[in-house]
Amino acid sequence: MQSPAYLPSCTRKTYHFLIKLMQNAEDNEYEEGVEPTLEFVMTKKDITGSGAPATLLVFNNEVGFSRKNMVSICSVGRSTKKGKRHQGYI
Repeated sequence: MQSPAYLPSCTRKTYHFLIKLMQNAEDNEYEEGVEPTLEFVMTKKDITGSGAPATLLVFNNEVGFSRKNMVSICSVGRSTKKGKRHQGYI
């Protein structure tokens, strides 16, 4: 997924993180027969207590981390994503 070419460069850079979130959602695992969903909700509240003027909430219906994912996160250099490095990683 690439930034639309018609957007000005400054706009593409400003919202690039949203494209990354969409790419991550594409890479998630979903239950068989379930249509993947992705929802962005912007609140006017600082629910993090960090002094932010708003909070962006991101929801999707992925199955969540598997045991294999957790082992990978905790194991330096042993990613489950080896061989897929070209697929939009930060």
